[in-house]
Amino acid sequence: MKHLYLASFLGLSLLAGCATMGSTPAGMKPGQFVAYGCDGGKRLQARLADDGKSVRIRYEGGYELDSKGNGVYEADGWKLDTAAAGGFELVHNGKQMLKNCKPA
Repeated sequence: MKHLYLASFLGLSLLAGCATMGSTPAGMKPGQFVAYGCDGGKRLQARLADDGKSVRIRYEGGYELDSKGNGVYEADGWKLDTAAAGGFELVHNGKQMLKNCKPA
C-alpha cells in the first residue's frame, strides 16, 4: 500500500511540474525585459513579474497588464496574447497593434 501512495504522489508531482513549466510565455524572463520583433519591423519589450501574475510591456509607452489566464494579459484597453499561433499579439481597444512577435 505504501508503494501505491508513493507512486501516486510521484505521478501528481510530475504532472504539477509539467503544468508549471508551461506557464512562462515564450522567451520571457521574470524580472527582466526581453525584446520581441514583430511583423512590419515593429518591436515590443516585455517583462514577466516574478510571481507571473502580470507583464510589463513597452510599446508606445509602458503598461502593466494583469494575467487573465491561458497566456492572456489585459489592462487599460491593452491585451497581450502570448499563446497566439505564430507569436505574441498585442491589441489596443480592439485594434491589432502587433502580431507574430517573437524573441529578438
